[in-house]
Amino acid sequence: MNEKINALLNGLSPELQEKAKDIKTQEELTAFLSENDIELPEDVLDAVSGGGGCGNDDDCPKGGKHDYRKVGRENKRYKCVCNKCGYETTKAPWELV
Repeated sequence: MNEKINALLNGLSPELQEKAKDIKTQEELTAFLSENDIELPEDVLDAVSGGGGCGNDDDCPKGGKHDYRKVGRENKRYKCVCNKCGYETTKAPWELV
């Protein structure tokens, strides 16, 4: 796991640290963050997401995968736009990990 995420988890209460110690997969981390209403700080999000995109998991009509860039925040989600086709979407912070 990313060292910034480890530092964040180490700053949690002892009870949450105990719960977090067995996290091994992205799915487990996503579930843990969601279940405990934990939002990743901006620097951690940038570190784990490569600093620029919102993930490239959707097919783009211009070919290949969407090439998302973050353009803002909407509640606890990032507003993203594809650099190739202009498609707009939102991504949860844990989808960037």
